[in-house]
Amino acid sequence: MAAWTVVPLLMVVLLQSGWTLTQAPPREVRRLYWELIPEMEVWVRLVPENPDGKPTAINLVFHAFYPGRAQRDWFTGLPAWPKGAPTRLTVSAESSPLVLVRELTLRFAVDGRMIDLTGPTSRYRQLPCPIASEDCSPNGVEAELDASTLRSLTASASIGGQALGLPIRLTAADQHALGEFAARTGLSGDEAQKP
Repeated sequence: MAAWTVVPLLMVVLLQSGWTLTQAPPREVRRLYWELIPEMEVWVRLVPENPDGKPTAINLVFHAFYPGRAQRDWFTGLPAWPKGAPTRLTVSAESSPLVLVRELTLRFAVDGRMIDLTGPTSRYRQLPCPIASEDCSPNGVEAELDASTLRSLTASASIGGQALGLPIRLTAADQHALGEFAARTGLSGDEAQKP
């Protein structure tokens, strides 16, 4: 393969999140170690429901990033789960190609209190198309998240909100998966972390 074809392909791969490169069912906490960067990425993908209780065509992906070389598991040789708090924590809302994105927003209603992650004082970015063209428009948004917001999402009695202009709500199973994600990333507030 010629170098002029490898470089653009590598750029497309590096611009993607780990969850798009490996198949994982919703609510399963996964990790991916980027050897070239080097960085460990831990994520969980949720598919929220609409207010009627039907699944939406939107993925909410919570990411935690740990820069540096990963320690290896002695028995398998695979990268070990990271220890400590991540240097960066984000949540992204990404739609399937068949969804008409109304607006690039991400808001959570946590026990009646609105948390606007794409508001004027929030840190967020529009997710670029994997293949740039004039016809391509962004179909997702990624927002910075702090540990206290993540903990409030895991402990809340009810979570609703809006993602990409569509109403959403998270189920108890989604909150349980977020709790596992918080434990794996060292952000649960508990001293003990899962092995």
